[in-house]
Amino acid sequence: MTYVINTRRLPEPTMAIGIEPQGEIRSKTAAGLLRDRFVMVLAAIRPERIVVDLSAVPSISEDGIEALRSGCDKAAVNEARVAVVHSAPEVREQLRRHGLDELVAS
Repeated sequence: MTYVINTRRLPEPTMAIGIEPQGEIRSKTAAGLLRDRFVMVLAAIRPERIVVDLSAVPSISEDGIEALRSGCDKAAVNEARVAVVHSAPEVREQLRRHGLDELVAS
Protein backbone atom coordinates (compact mmCIF):
# COMPACT_ATOMS: atom_id res chain seq x y z
CA MET A 1 0.00 0.00 0.00
CA THR A 2 1.26 3.46 -0.88
CA TYR A 3 1.47 6.05 1.88
CA VAL A 4 1.17 9.68 0.79
CA ILE A 5 1.28 12.95 2.69
CA ASN A 6 -0.19 16.02 0.99
CA THR A 7 0.86 19.46 2.15
CA ARG A 8 -0.88 22.69 1.23
CA ARG A 9 -1.35 26.28 2.28
CA LEU A 10 -4.70 26.80 3.97
CA PRO A 11 -6.94 29.74 3.07
CA GLU A 12 -6.52 31.59 6.36
CA PRO A 13 -5.35 35.15 7.05
CA THR A 14 -2.25 33.85 8.87
CA MET A 15 0.36 31.50 7.44
CA ALA A 16 -1.29 28.12 7.97
CA ILE A 17 -0.24 24.82 6.44
CA GLY A 18 -2.27 21.64 6.16
CA ILE A 19 -0.53 18.30 6.49
CA GLU A 20 -2.78 15.52 5.16
CA PRO A 21 -1.54 11.94 5.57
CA GLN A 22 -3.33 9.38 3.39
CA GLY A 23 -3.38 5.84 4.82
CA GLU A 24 -2.44 4.01 7.97
CA ILE A 25 0.39 5.40 10.07
CA ARG A 26 1.39 2.01 11.42
CA SER A 27 4.95 1.44 10.20
CA LYS A 28 8.16 3.10 11.31
CA THR A 29 8.56 4.29 7.71
CA ALA A 30 5.16 6.03 7.64
CA ALA A 31 5.81 7.57 11.06
CA GLY A 32 9.21 8.79 9.88
CA LEU A 33 7.64 10.41 6.83
CA LEU A 34 5.15 12.26 9.04
CA ARG A 35 7.94 13.44 11.36
CA ASP A 36 10.02 14.55 8.35
CA ARG A 37 7.07 16.48 6.90
CA PHE A 38 6.83 18.58 10.07
CA VAL A 39 10.57 19.32 9.84
CA MET A 40 10.30 20.27 6.15
CA VAL A 41 7.29 22.54 6.66
CA LEU A 42 8.85 24.30 9.64
CA ALA A 43 12.18 24.82 7.89
CA ALA A 44 10.80 25.97 4.54
CA ILE A 45 7.71 27.96 5.44
CA ARG A 46 7.79 28.92 9.14
CA PRO A 47 3.98 28.77 9.55
CA GLU A 48 2.07 30.19 12.49
CA ARG A 49 -0.26 27.19 12.45
CA ILE A 50 -0.14 23.59 11.23
CA VAL A 51 -3.39 21.68 10.78
CA VAL A 52 -3.00 17.90 10.59
CA ASP A 53 -6.02 16.44 8.79
CA LEU A 54 -6.37 12.77 9.72
CA SER A 55 -9.59 12.14 7.76
CA ALA A 56 -7.81 9.59 5.53
CA VAL A 57 -5.99 7.85 8.41
CA PRO A 58 -7.96 4.81 9.64
CA SER A 59 -5.38 3.81 12.27
CA ILE A 60 -2.19 5.01 13.92
CA SER A 61 0.48 3.08 15.83
CA GLU A 62 2.63 4.06 18.79
CA ASP A 63 5.31 5.10 16.29
CA GLY A 64 2.79 7.31 14.49
CA ILE A 65 1.68 8.94 17.73
CA GLU A 66 5.30 9.55 18.69
CA ALA A 67 5.93 11.13 15.26
CA LEU A 68 2.95 13.42 15.81
CA ARG A 69 4.19 14.33 19.31
CA SER A 70 7.69 15.01 17.93
CA GLY A 71 6.26 17.23 15.19
CA CYS A 72 4.23 19.16 17.76
CA ASP A 73 7.31 19.66 19.93
CA LYS A 74 9.28 20.97 16.93
CA ALA A 75 6.40 23.27 16.01
CA ALA A 76 6.28 24.67 19.56
CA VAL A 77 10.00 25.45 19.44
CA ASN A 78 9.29 27.35 16.21
CA GLU A 79 6.30 29.16 17.78
CA ALA A 80 3.77 27.39 15.57
CA ARG A 81 0.48 26.00 16.88
CA VAL A 82 -0.75 22.53 15.86
CA ALA A 83 -4.31 21.24 15.57
CA VAL A 84 -5.48 17.76 14.60
CA VAL A 85 -8.78 17.64 12.72
CA HIS A 86 -11.14 15.06 11.23
CA SER A 87 -9.67 12.06 13.03
CA ALA A 88 -11.57 8.78 13.12
CA PRO A 89 -13.05 7.96 16.55
CA GLU A 90 -10.47 5.19 17.15
CA VAL A 91 -7.58 7.48 16.23
CA ARG A 92 -8.98 10.31 18.35
CA GLU A 93 -9.25 7.96 21.34
CA GLN A 94 -5.64 6.81 20.87
CA LEU A 95 -4.46 10.41 20.78
CA ARG A 96 -6.36 11.16 23.97
CA ARG A 97 -4.94 8.09 25.72
CA HIS A 98 -1.44 9.32 24.88
CA GLY A 99 -2.03 12.81 26.28
CA LEU A 100 -2.54 14.60 22.98
CA ASP A 101 -6.12 15.68 23.74
CA GLU A 102 -5.26 19.36 23.51
CA LEU A 103 -4.39 18.93 19.81
CA VAL A 104 -7.68 17.37 18.80
CA ALA A 105 -10.02 20.05 17.51
CA SER A 106 -13.61 19.48 18.59
